[in-house]
Amino acid sequence: MKQFSIPNWLTYVILLIAAFLFVFLFSCTTSPLYEHHPFWFHGDSGIFQEMGVCLAQGGTPYVDLFDHKGPILWYIQALGIWINPHWGIMALQAIALFFAMLMWCKSTILLVDKQILSIIISISGLLFLLAFYERGNLCEEWSLPFISFPIYLYIKRWKSIENLKSPIYSHSNAYIVGICVGVIAMIRINNTAPIIGFVLWHFIRCIQNKELKRLWIDIVLISGGMVAVFFACSAFYLIKAGWNGVYEMIYGTFIFNFLYINDMGNLSLSRYLKNYVPAVGCLLISLSCFFHNKSSHNISFPIVLSFVVTLLSIGLFGFVHYMIIFVPILVMSIGLIIHTKTNWSYIILGIVLLHSFYLGYDAADHLLFRLRGKQANTELNDGFHRFVTSITPEERRSIYNAGLNHMGAGLFADENLYQCNRIIYSGHSDLSPHLQEFVKNHGVNELQPIWVLTQSPRPEATDEYMRTHYTLSDSIPGGEFDPIWCWKKL
Repeated sequence: MKQFSIPNWLTYVILLIAAFLFVFLFSCTTSPLYEHHPFWFHGDSGIFQEMGVCLAQGGTPYVDLFDHKGPILWYIQALGIWINPHWGIMALQAIALFFAMLMWCKSTILLVDKQILSIIISISGLLFLLAFYERGNLCEEWSLPFISFPIYLYIKRWKSIENLKSPIYSHSNAYIVGICVGVIAMIRINNTAPIIGFVLWHFIRCIQNKELKRLWIDIVLISGGMVAVFFACSAFYLIKAGWNGVYEMIYGTFIFNFLYINDMGNLSLSRYLKNYVPAVGCLLISLSCFFHNKSSHNISFPIVLSFVVTLLSIGLFGFVHYMIIFVPILVMSIGLIIHTKTNWSYIILGIVLLHSFYLGYDAADHLLFRLRGKQANTELNDGFHRFVTSITPEERRSIYNAGLNHMGAGLFADENLYQCNRIIYSGHSDLSPHLQEFVKNHGVNELQPIWVLTQSPRPEATDEYMRTHYTLSDSIPGGEFDPIWCWKKL
């Protein structure tokens, strides 16, 4: 019986529509659907967007404004804001997700050999993504295309060997993998983990087959791709801010994160264990396929290895959105079940899908809240907009954020502004002696900003310099939280 298939262009259209709808419906910090119904807490997305505004308006992330993700994330945010402040980032999210889904589709069709089924499997990956998505525009989401492409290259080569054809292999693929790893590392280095299992297995196979020349060439090429990305980012900072800019980029992208990881031990383990159910379930699926079908070892074992490496890289205290990087190998696990005909693993898959639906409740709840026509509490956002529009453009460039933290980042980004002080989130300076020294030498009395914003139940200025040089000039209702007090320089 002839297998039903659809044109490639229609596959692309289906995946593009699915990607766009997913981001439009669930990315509540970037989608125009939520623009006049904002959720109070932008979280990391708000910080990322403010960093993008800084870069788009001529500032230098890390030097003028600090966060501990990689510079490529700021380039993406700035590009989206440059395209359109209202929907540009969302458009880039949809394109990135489309490319990731296309790689899932191309990978799984090699496993299941049915085009329609591969499309369904790829779209089902959105359920896994929904489970971990939170409010969208997170660094793990931006890593997905660069995780998925190397996995596709590996499966494509493995499938050609399994079919007893001439192996599809090119050393250029190793360089491409290196570039992908480099890009991810310059977003967030932990996000490279899902690729590592496939790379390690490739190296192991080269050693087993005594292909030592190929092994060393590939190591050099992968390393070369990674170094090329790093030097490109470094060159940008060298030109823009000199060697100090390069150092601050390296500090923010890599060095600071060792301090941040150590602080993760203070989090509650029980709070996060439920997030690991999909990953552990699909690890069990991959293991069952490994033992059930020996001929599939070259695909089941690297998937198992990737799960293990990724779990180790995240640790036991990973936030919900950390799990996003599991999605490509979760999708591959579904294709692996069908490929190996390990039918009883569908029971585990069913449990995993149901649990993912449960985890995705928060993201779905945001959408339901919006579609039911309920009015979000916009008192804070409206008040900040009123304050910003009431002052001059010069004054808007001189607003000091003295404790608004994550909340302030989203407010500034929504107004296409960035604060004049370097530290967005005070918890970052609490962890870093390097940042503490900077804050000590670059406080309000040194910067002398026109405006200082504080947040507390009452309008108190505890700093001696503030009490003598600033006066309370305005206030912004905090909605569910403490009011924001606006102090103007005398």
